[in-house]
Amino acid sequence: MLEELRLLQSLTQVINQVPDFHSAIALALRQICELTNWDYAEVWFPCSERNILTCSSAWYGNLLTLKPFRQAREMLTFLANRGLPGRVWTSGQSEWIENILTQSDEVGVDAELVQAAGLQTGLAVPIFHGERVVAVLTFFMTQSHSGDRRWADLLTVVGTQLGLAIAHKQLEDELFQQKHFSQAVIETSSAFFVAIDRGGKTIMMNHGLLNALGYTLDEVVGTDYLSIFIPETERAFLAQNFEQLLNAKQPSLNENSILTKKGQKLLVEWRGKPIFKPTGELDFFFAVGIDITERRLAERETARLASFPLLTPNPIVEIDLTGQVRYLNPEAMRLLPELLEGEIDHPFIAGMASMVKVLQKKGSLRREIKIGTVFYEQVLHYVPEIDCIRIYAFDISDRKWAEEQLIRNAFYDQLTGLANRALFMDRLKQAVRRSQQHCDDCSFFQPYPVAILLLNFNRFKVVNESLGNQMGDRLLQDFARRLQRCLRASDTVARLGGDEFAILLEGIHDVSDATRFADAIHQTLDSPFSLKDREVFMTLSIGIALNTTKDHSILRAEDLLRHADLAMYRARSQGKSCYEVFDTWMYNNTVDKLQMETDLRRGIEREEFRVYYQPIVSLFTGRITGFEALLRWQHPQLGLVSPAEFIPIAEETGLINPIGWWTLREACRQLSIWQKQFRSSQPLTMNVNLSCKQFSQPDLLLQIDKIIEETRLITGSLKLEITESVVMDNPDLVRDLIIELKKRNIHLCIDDFGTGYSSLSRLHHFPISTLKIDRSFVSRIGAFGENSEIVQAIVTLAQTLSMDVVAEGIEVSEQISSLIDLQCEYGQGYFFSKPVDSDAAQELLMAEWCKRT
Repeated sequence: MLEELRLLQSLTQVINQVPDFHSAIALALRQICELTNWDYAEVWFPCSERNILTCSSAWYGNLLTLKPFRQAREMLTFLANRGLPGRVWTSGQSEWIENILTQSDEVGVDAELVQAAGLQTGLAVPIFHGERVVAVLTFFMTQSHSGDRRWADLLTVVGTQLGLAIAHKQLEDELFQQKHFSQAVIETSSAFFVAIDRGGKTIMMNHGLLNALGYTLDEVVGTDYLSIFIPETERAFLAQNFEQLLNAKQPSLNENSILTKKGQKLLVEWRGKPIFKPTGELDFFFAVGIDITERRLAERETARLASFPLLTPNPIVEIDLTGQVRYLNPEAMRLLPELLEGEIDHPFIAGMASMVKVLQKKGSLRREIKIGTVFYEQVLHYVPEIDCIRIYAFDISDRKWAEEQLIRNAFYDQLTGLANRALFMDRLKQAVRRSQQHCDDCSFFQPYPVAILLLNFNRFKVVNESLGNQMGDRLLQDFARRLQRCLRASDTVARLGGDEFAILLEGIHDVSDATRFADAIHQTLDSPFSLKDREVFMTLSIGIALNTTKDHSILRAEDLLRHADLAMYRARSQGKSCYEVFDTWMYNNTVDKLQMETDLRRGIEREEFRVYYQPIVSLFTGRITGFEALLRWQHPQLGLVSPAEFIPIAEETGLINPIGWWTLREACRQLSIWQKQFRSSQPLTMNVNLSCKQFSQPDLLLQIDKIIEETRLITGSLKLEITESVVMDNPDLVRDLIIELKKRNIHLCIDDFGTGYSSLSRLHHFPISTLKIDRSFVSRIGAFGENSEIVQAIVTLAQTLSMDVVAEGIEVSEQISSLIDLQCEYGQGYFFSKPVDSDAAQELLMAEWCKRT
């Protein structure tokens, strides 16, 4: 059973990793041959139209001598029950041939080719999808081995599961081609596509129509269709009929002129259809048109063809002015035999009596009808010579299906069947307009709340990476169904892309209604998703935004979506399954962050950063042994900005790298100056903080070597401070880097020790030089040494590991006495000096130098 599972997993993994179907099959064949040590593999697929097996282009061979054999094989086809593949196709049973040289007719190629290829044994295995054989795998070997039949049995066992994987891959290819075909049809079609909302505003036009009119898409979206594109003489008529077109349940057919950007007229034949929401409310009007300007004269001459009704493959019917059938051509008799019985109510001629006067006046009309599942386009002609109406009918079912599919692809998500981003934004804009109109119609402010819920899965990427994209897609489909069950019919739910969903709520009273929906959605996730024999629990982050503000103004659709997005990211930052309702501070915080990032970039260019220095003092001698370099930002408007405000943004944006290297270079430059000015047997040292991002840079050692060489520091005087998390997040990489730094006599300090999550059992594996005790522990030490247990433990640990200890945050003399009693050798803090600029730090050194000399 384990071998079956391993074989199935290896094959399905290979198939899912490759984008196209034939490459996936080729890789699967290679995988099987490499597992079994077989020499040749190929796959045969049934051709249902000819009832034969054809050889796929996917194959595998590990010997050059197999090429002629392959060339001969790929030209073959097998009938059912003929040859080895045909027989397995028919029987559905695996078949083994021990010596194919004696049965070359089973192989289908000359025995000489078989012998030249060195092949001896053959095997064919059926691959099932349900009860149907969807493929036959054939394998040949130069010699058989003892385990070959066991492998053959394993392939037979996993054949059904492999068939599912193959069928799924074929379906993926077909869906991919279908999607891109639909998009290509819209974009490359010479036909005209246009969508208009209920207010008469243009939603979309395809390239064919835009090119014909001479506009760009940005120029037409949102414009009033009638006033911009319809000639003035035709606007009144179309305006009167537009409401009828919008409310019509059946497709409409009409002709009208449209204006190009240069004012030229094009005569267009339109086939339009209103698109309705699930609630039955109109969503938008979609029409497909063709330019018939050049065709018009030809169409007016179609009456001349009336004498050739027997030659056409389409139905032709003649009726008198009362609706009685006079004549049917042979095709009409075959397709519409009911008309021979004089059935006046037949849908083919329904409504003709009401159209007689119009036809007598205009001469011809067009309309579309549906009979059963077949769509017909009818060309109606009044023939005055015989005082009758002649109906030419054309089957347009394929075109109607294509139009429906194009509309669905343009406005609906292919995976879940939900609305896509384009349709969601259109409905959101309509809802905002209704809200604004409601407020305008009220004498006092009476809100019409519209809410958006923006949903995003937490850790959805883990599902895709561990179970595969197919399982991720299945999860999204299942979740879409759960969403629809907990929402009202009037609500719009859409998949915006990836694992992001959006819900539009109208007809609510206040934000509490929206939060109740959010709670209901969270409850749907209490039960797991069943994926690939696994139960997977998922959580959501939900952002909620309402279209009304505190000053009673109505937000635009784009602003409303942005607010929901900000709230969703706020919910995600909480690190748990929750929702957040948008508040103005979220937007202000985002704007502030953006401004801070911009100012940081300008600050780097304008050299607004400063390095301050805080002395590190020997507690036993009181002498300054070195400094810690601390970054400050001299903002032109805000003044001196604390690192706590800008360092997190610098780390988030990656600006911490150029800032960090500048800080290191400036601190080393200053230390080099002081070392030359204040020479000593124990040179001054400099502690410089390295961020996590800096420490993970591949050129870390190169940058440090370059800076030390430029500034000519005394060897051993540079100390780099990192946090406990840097050490523990990637211990192997950090240990190697620390070893390299130690080779350069560069010391490493653990900053704020005791506040992180260092593993004490692993700390001794790292060549750390110094532990810095966090100020939170030092501040608790009393005048008589009370509350010093943690400090004592850190000092003892450091001494055991031969490390120095620096106590941070010393503010009173009593702390010094206690630290000396605890054998802590070094300290820094406001008791000695606050961080100061280079001039003030130099004065501290000068004062100490004068005392010593």
